[in-house]
Amino acid sequence: MSGNYFSADKCQFFIGTLKDSYIAAGTWPDDAVEVDSEIEAKYSALPPDDKILGADSSGLPVWSDKPAPTQDELISETKDQQEVMITEAKDTISIWQSELLLGTISDDDKASLTAWISYINELQSLDFSSITDEASYNAFVWLTKPTTQAM
Repeated sequence: MSGNYFSADKCQFFIGTLKDSYIAAGTWPDDAVEVDSEIEAKYSALPPDDKILGADSSGLPVWSDKPAPTQDELISETKDQQEVMITEAKDTISIWQSELLLGTISDDDKASLTAWISYINELQSLDFSSITDEASYNAFVWLTKPTTQAM
């Protein structure tokens, strides 16, 4: 045995030599099970794809199936992507905005600026209420960037 422990309830390993410190701090788990170094090494590593650290019925660590993301997690991820897209679009138009303020913008760049500002406005007004699960998340259709680019 490694002298280390695993708690199914907390789903984490505890260093056996620090047991007294854990107890003194009130953080020693009631369900701690001693594990050998091979098990500890295996389950302390990065999990395989689509797996998370879990526990079996005897309290030992196992790789469990990763649960499907919640609707809130999917919406949050979608909003993060929306912000990335808005930031990229704002980066694209920054030179045109400066040229517009200076009165040096070409007609083509002014048209591009208008198209990109419309794109940003549409991105900001996207409705994500249709995203309820992974299938609807994967089916969500993002807006296409304007065909005009900054030069």
